[in-house]
Amino acid sequence: MSGTTIASVRITEFSFEIPGSGGRTSTKFGVRITADDGTEGGYVALWSAPPLAVPQVHAAAQLLVGQDYRRREHLWDQVNRTLAKNDRIGYGALDIALWDLAGKGVGQPIWALLGGFRDRLPAYVSTIGGVKGEGTLGSGEAYADFAQHCVEYGARAYKFHGYRNADLAGEIEVLRAVADRIGGRAAFMTDPGKGLPTLADALQLGWACDETGAYWWEDPVRGDSAHAHRILRDKVRTPLLITEFVRGLDQRIDLAIAGATDFLRGDPELDMGITGVMKTARAAEALGMDLEVHAAGPAQRHCMAAIRNTNYYELGLLDPELGNPLMPPVYTGDYVEDLTAIDPADGCVAVPDGPGLGVSYDWAWIEAHAVSDRVIGR
Repeated sequence: MSGTTIASVRITEFSFEIPGSGGRTSTKFGVRITADDGTEGGYVALWSAPPLAVPQVHAAAQLLVGQDYRRREHLWDQVNRTLAKNDRIGYGALDIALWDLAGKGVGQPIWALLGGFRDRLPAYVSTIGGVKGEGTLGSGEAYADFAQHCVEYGARAYKFHGYRNADLAGEIEVLRAVADRIGGRAAFMTDPGKGLPTLADALQLGWACDETGAYWWEDPVRGDSAHAHRILRDKVRTPLLITEFVRGLDQRIDLAIAGATDFLRGDPELDMGITGVMKTARAAEALGMDLEVHAAGPAQRHCMAAIRNTNYYELGLLDPELGNPLMPPVYTGDYVEDLTAIDPADGCVAVPDGPGLGVSYDWAWIEAHAVSDRVIGR
């Protein structure tokens, strides 16, 4: 049908200097999908794996051109099959842009297209990783100071990413300091990001989570073995959250059925878009499990707004002094992903209510910082 055919896909990689990093730069990418009537949907990927994801974006974009953008399930299935020998991360940004395009096409926010469940999202602060003895998160007490500040501001919960190159002693040091400071006032969680090298280390951290009353512990140990994670679930009471590092809907659900996790993760950038997250959420719901949406951004907010079986919005990655240093200034208007996104009155962040994603991107800034720019079209 005229007006709903994808005419072109534009992929722009851009680079920016990370504040407070001593000149270190990071590369991200944005996509814009234009229909043949000129309607455009876009998304800027901030937590995926550029530049590693970009070749997959290019490959998937060629499959989209000439097709009806409303057929998101068909397009998702086509890309899922075609990129089966890859991790498929690149398609996430494209699927989100397709949802943005669909929302703009009918003048509705994505949460309304999905079927809304809530319009306020209880939020937790998720920290950037610290360096022991250095910087703003260089000790357990520094993490605790930040936790207290966030909770007093209004955050419902606090999750720390411990010292980079974390060891067991460092993880437990931070955990106990945070628990002592905010335990009983707010939920707290730990996320070593698979930093612990052995099952024995993970068990020690898990038992410390039990003693301190952690809300969940996340991705504690190397690997994705269902057997190893069943051992952790059997011997640790604190709920276990894994699958951020597991690609593929089938694989995540297989781990859940195998008893390897208490909660599931879903990320629209990492898990083939909003479509992929909602598939995971519905599968989790059928199993009686919760699906926690990973990372921060407008796509994550729309997903969480349409999911019943979820608990907290992950506001990250925050630094006590730099705010959200890994987040480039790609938004115009008043949309933010720092502590001020939380309403102190209820500890929640809002869901954008404009058409599509409901946010505006500063494409002029992005293009001014571009390192590559490609248009795929007929």
